[in-house]
Amino acid sequence: MAMTVYPRQLGSVASGVYAGLTDHPPAPAFKPVAGHAADNHPRSLSEKQRKIPLLGLAADRIAEEVRNRAQRWLRRLDTIHASGCRTKQQRWDALGALAETILARIDLSNLCLGWYAEDGRFCLNRQRRLAEDGNLSECRVSRTLSALEDAGYVYRRFSRIYKHGQHWITRVTIHMRRQFFVDLGLGHLLAETVARAKAKRDVKLRAIQAKQQQASMQDLAEAQQRKQSHRKAQAARNAKVVKIDQQREQVRRRDEYDLAQQIAIEHAELSPAQQLALLKKLLNRT
Repeated sequence: MAMTVYPRQLGSVASGVYAGLTDHPPAPAFKPVAGHAADNHPRSLSEKQRKIPLLGLAADRIAEEVRNRAQRWLRRLDTIHASGCRTKQQRWDALGALAETILARIDLSNLCLGWYAEDGRFCLNRQRRLAEDGNLSECRVSRTLSALEDAGYVYRRFSRIYKHGQHWITRVTIHMRRQFFVDLGLGHLLAETVARAKAKRDVKLRAIQAKQQQASMQDLAEAQQRKQSHRKAQAARNAKVVKIDQQREQVRRRDEYDLAQQIAIEHAELSPAQQLALLKKLLNRT
């Protein structure tokens, strides 16, 4: 039984780009469809998530700014053009379609889009899923995230991975910057919410780490037990071989003694030296 290998840095966001590369088969090719891909409604905040003041108020204020364009919230996004022109309404409409989809996927402990698996690995949410749930094209989602990057609200980290030694893939880690919530007037809630989420995450990761350490110790104990059992079995086999060799040696000595007695009786006229030479000659012949 092979020992289980766990990630060296539990809960690392940077290791999220490698999560799921071997656990699942390659995803099927995306087929552009009209509307949502799986006949589901665009994903929005759940009732439990909406009760979190940071997420609920953020969704409401983004929707308000998309409707009114009063420059009350997220003013940096409205002034990203060097020409001084305001951002087009299409970009705001795309943000309105993505807002709850993004907020529903954000991990509040690190403000990154993803989730922690049961083994403590951080898994990323894909831009393709954002496009499907927001009922937008992938290129439009990419342009919207690029605009948010220009405004200082989003940071995307691109990682190129040679998957299975066959082809290159790109994994994108999407970080929401604190300035995004500050410009929504939620800076006072952000610190409290993140601190609470970090404490909850640390408790969960400590429990997972303790469980993994216990499993590792169990694996080591089982490996040591198997090794000890193998040594005992090998020692028993060696002892059996030695015993068989000893029995063969006893039989050989007894046969030599019987042959020497027979020579002494049948060739009594020979001297002891001659009898010994005859014995050696007969033994070498056999």
